[in-house]
Amino acid sequence: MKRIILMFLFGGASTVLLASILVHPNGPLKATQSNEPLLAGAEIDPAVLAMLEKSCQNCHSEKTDCAIYSCIAPMSWLVEGDVSQARAHMNVSRWGDYSLEEKEQLLASIGAVVRSGKMPPARYTAITPTRSSPQRIGRRFTNGPTLSDGV
Repeated sequence: MKRIILMFLFGGASTVLLASILVHPNGPLKATQSNEPLLAGAEIDPAVLAMLEKSCQNCHSEKTDCAIYSCIAPMSWLVEGDVSQARAHMNVSRWGDYSLEEKEQLLASIGAVVRSGKMPPARYTAITPTRSSPQRIGRRFTNGPTLSDGV
């Protein structure tokens, strides 16, 4: 009897785990992919661009590189929700869709949110320790990146 109960529990847990891989309340992260370079058309310091690619593109672009934990619920739901919300605030893969005013506002706000500690979120840096530290990014954005006239 005990064996039947354990088999039933194991079977149920396995079914839930497999189903959770297929359920994406915010849509799968890889559904929208971009081959465009980040901030396409912007003339930005290459060091700043490299830092954005390393520290921001996972959430704020369509070049999300998913870790294995982000494939299994409930973690996948948390990650997908965060990325969806981040892209809604700023999607650097769709840089060309923003007006000049929006671009200037977004670039000016990057340094401010990093220096204030709002970005990157603590739970993101806790599970992704290889990303650049907020202090290093904030120092680089002391005055914020700027746009050239050609953007």
